[in-house]
Amino acid sequence: IAVVIVMLIPIVWLGLTSIRPIVEISSVRLNILPQNPTLQNYITVFERYDMGMYLKTTTLVSLAVVVTNLLIGAPAAYALARYSFFGGRALYGSIIFFRMIPPIAAIVPLFMLFEQVRLLGTFSGLIIAHTAFKLPVTIWLLRNFFLDVPRDLDDSARVDGASTLRVLFEIALPLIQPGLAATAVLAFLWTWNDLLVTLVLSTKTQTEMLPLGLTKFVLEYGVDWGSMTAAGMIMFIPTLLFVFIAQRYLIQGLTMGGVKD
Repeated sequence: IAVVIVMLIPIVWLGLTSIRPIVEISSVRLNILPQNPTLQNYITVFERYDMGMYLKTTTLVSLAVVVTNLLIGAPAAYALARYSFFGGRALYGSIIFFRMIPPIAAIVPLFMLFEQVRLLGTFSGLIIAHTAFKLPVTIWLLRNFFLDVPRDLDDSARVDGASTLRVLFEIALPLIQPGLAATAVLAFLWTWNDLLVTLVLSTKTQTEMLPLGLTKFVLEYGVDWGSMTAAGMIMFIPTLLFVFIAQRYLIQGLTMGGVKD
C-alpha cells in the first residue's frame, strides 16, 4: 500500500496541476487543492498545440504496431515452439540478442537506412521501426505461451486432417488468448510511450507522436506548466483505460504457465 501511494502521488499532483489556473501554478504559496479549478489548460492544448493531431497519430501507430507484432510474432513464436530445424536455437538466441541491444545504438543506422529508402517522416516508417524494436519481446513471450499448450492437441488436430495454419489459428491461438492480450498491451504501452523513435524518424509534424509533442511545451522563455500537465493527463488516461479493459487477460497472461501439473 505504501509503495502504491508513493507511485500515485506524482500522478495525482499531475492531475491537480492540470486544472489549476496559471496564477496558482506560478504562485509561491503552495495549495494542495486548486482554489479555482479550470479546464482552460485542456482547451489550450487542443487549440494552441494541436493535441488532436498528436493523439490521432499516436493511436494509429500504436494500434498498427500491435497488429503487425501479433501477425508476425505469433507464427514465428509457434514455429520456434513446435518445430526443430537447423539453426533454430541460433535464431532464437539472435532474437533475444537483438532485444538486448539498446534502441539508441541502432537508431542512427536506422535513420540512415530510412533516409535512403525515403521512409523518414512517414507513418509506414514509424510502424516498421516500432515493430522491429518490439517484435523480439513479442516472439519471446508468445513462444513461452505456446510451449504451455500440450503438443498432443496439435497432433490430434493433424490426425483429423487439419493443416499447420488451421492448427495455429483454430487450436493454438484460441488457447493462448490471455498471452496474446498481455503481449498486445505491452506492445501498445511501449509504443505509446516511446520518445526515441519518433524523435529521430519523425521529420514531419504530421507524424509526430505524443511523447515528442510534450516537448513542445518547453518554450524559449520558460515552461508552459499548465498545458504540459494537461497534455500529460491526456497521454496518461488512454493507457490507463486500455490496461483496465485488458486487465483480466493481462493477469491471466502474465501468470499463465506459472504452475506445472
